[in-house]
Amino acid sequence: MNSSQLNCFLAVADSLSFARAAEKMHITQPAVTHQINSLENELDVKLFKRTTRTVELTKEGYSFIADAKSILNTISMAKVRFSVQEKEAPIPFHIGCHHGELHFLPTLFKKMAELYPNIHPFVKAIPLPALMQLLQTEAIDVLFGMQGLDSAKHSVHFKELAKVSISCIMQKEHPLAKKAFITSSDIAGEHIAILDTHNTPSPILTAQSQLLKNHPTSAVYCCGTSEEVLLLVRAGMAITFMPDIIPMRESSLVYIPTENPLSVSYGLYYKTLQKKPMLKSFIKIAGEFFQM
Repeated sequence: MNSSQLNCFLAVADSLSFARAAEKMHITQPAVTHQINSLENELDVKLFKRTTRTVELTKEGYSFIADAKSILNTISMAKVRFSVQEKEAPIPFHIGCHHGELHFLPTLFKKMAELYPNIHPFVKAIPLPALMQLLQTEAIDVLFGMQGLDSAKHSVHFKELAKVSISCIMQKEHPLAKKAFITSSDIAGEHIAILDTHNTPSPILTAQSQLLKNHPTSAVYCCGTSEEVLLLVRAGMAITFMPDIIPMRESSLVYIPTENPLSVSYGLYYKTLQKKPMLKSFIKIAGEFFQM
């Protein structure tokens, strides 16, 4: 696998046209075809569905886009590192998160840049199982998440940043939005969006089960990601019960405590702190941020 193959793949994925990709790459169309064929042979998958008229990404092609970009970023960083003096080289720092953390990560990055002027953060916002696998192999340095994963099983450590309550989240215009707290009787007849069991940490799953034990399954939307859940809430199609992490709140929504509040631990997973001063600094900065 080489950068020419990956650049050709991304060019075709962007334009869905071998001809336009060839123009963009300033090479011939047969050369693009050759690079894609050789990449597919090496990966032993089809990245594109091709007919005489159309080009479409396969499921494997979609999933490989992030990998291709990551590999090219690594190659680019290596070139930079070898082209400048070591003291000026960017220092990579890889973070796993969900889209909610993007609200406050700039604040943490600013603090980190004051300590490490050459830091180059890389952020991966992908499903939790994939992030945990990357953490175990130390492809990422740290991972935001709820406590509930078996840390010993995954050979990782957990540092709590905050105790957060499971709250009911809805649009500001919702009829329940003015209530001081939400009861089980309040949500009768409401459509509720939740994370499916495969993507839900056990404490949240327990809380959801208690809150929805008498709720009809026909009125429950099961979603693959928290982003999908909040999309339905913003659309006014449902309400939800999720951890209320204040720095991740959306201004268009309201967060109302439940009658019997349940709390979960939110924090950082990491593999080891040995010989990782940057990671230690990041955990310290994140801890101070959540204590404000």
